[in-house]
Amino acid sequence: MVAAAAGYAVRGFPQPAAPARPAVEVWEASTGFDMELPEVTLAGIREADETPEEAAAPVGAARSRRDAPLTLAQVMESLRSLDDAAPGAETDRRERALVERWAELDPAGAAAYAAEAFRRGGSERLLRHAAEAYARRDPAGASAWAASLDSPMARDAALRQIYRTWSESDPVGAASAVSALPAGSARTVAATAVASRFAERNLAGALQWVGQLEGAVQSAAMRGVVSAWAQSDPAAAAGWVMGQTSPGLREEGMRLLAEDWVQRDPAGTLSYAQGIAAPELRERFIQAALQRYAQNDPQAAAAWLATPTAAPYAERAAGRLASQWAGFDPAAAAGWATSLGEGGMRNRAIGAVARVWAAASPAQTAAWVASLPDQGARDAAAAAVSSTLSRRDPATAAQWASAIADEGARGRTISQVVRDWRRSDRAAALAFVQSSPVISQELRQRLLR
Repeated sequence: MVAAAAGYAVRGFPQPAAPARPAVEVWEASTGFDMELPEVTLAGIREADETPEEAAAPVGAARSRRDAPLTLAQVMESLRSLDDAAPGAETDRRERALVERWAELDPAGAAAYAAEAFRRGGSERLLRHAAEAYARRDPAGASAWAASLDSPMARDAALRQIYRTWSESDPVGAASAVSALPAGSARTVAATAVASRFAERNLAGALQWVGQLEGAVQSAAMRGVVSAWAQSDPAAAAGWVMGQTSPGLREEGMRLLAEDWVQRDPAGTLSYAQGIAAPELRERFIQAALQRYAQNDPQAAAAWLATPTAAPYAERAAGRLASQWAGFDPAAAAGWATSLGEGGMRNRAIGAVARVWAAASPAQTAAWVASLPDQGARDAAAAAVSSTLSRRDPATAAQWASAIADEGARGRTISQVVRDWRRSDRAAALAFVQSSPVISQELRQRLLR
């Protein structure tokens, strides 16, 4: 809780006079809405402030007042008292409980308070709670309020919660309201929040809605719809995606479907991929599925890559698999990469492992590279490490590049290092070019220009 935010926001609102009836009754009378409210009481919010006499009283007026739900005036008073409270989890809890009670009585006022508190560094959770309460009472009004916020972060956080809440009871209404929001992230956030719930309730309507959208908003909505559909019938979802006339939408949909489907049914996903007629789309589908498969179970992904079915994709996929694997177990990834037969697939995998491992542990990477069984593998690893270090440590990158045995690969790698090095330290880069014994005269002249 940011005390300044609480104090500023409360002082910024008109302070209600003490009503003859509790504020909630006044609100109910003015709206005709009868609401059962949870027991948010002075006893639950302000135990630390009670007098010893109030705490000791088993019954009576003081304890009755403490056990009664807070009125709006009491909420304001209690929030104001938090200005002097020590920051911490307990103060945050008390503020959240007060704002939740405020939202039951006056959701628009509570939402405005929470947005101001968030702008001043307060909790997003507080903003989400207030936005949800507002949306349950008046979703269209809540949407208009959130769209008017001048903080993009506050606006998008509030819209996300509002449209998620709205779509629980009225996904059609929520979806229809998305296009009225300001262009940009506001629409994208809202479409994302609505899409999956809309698809679960009314798939045909959700698909029709996606078809009416454009650009990034359409992509966001499609992601939610396809994800929800894929849980029950991934093949049908794939058929719909394949039928889209927009190449970008089709490719994005197939990628999302592959990543989602492979987490539930890896074998079924990869089996389905074999039937995709368009070669480029099939390739991208498989690469997307394998990338996510490698994140979840790299050993199983590696086993599939060794099957005859995977042969057409194995070499290109090996580097991605090795990178994913090396990110959380570089030694195991290195063992798999070196176990592959000689050739491009093994060198891609070795280079990918070296690139990831070098960023975390250069010394261990150097020891591993030195132990590799042949010069081709060592060259692939050295080139990858040099590329990784080229901008942040060009001197070390130059040493790795100089160790490459193949003259063509060495020249290409050194050229890249020198280009990067000259941007940060031209004199040192040129000194390396002039003194290096592994640079040919022809290459030296080109690099010194």
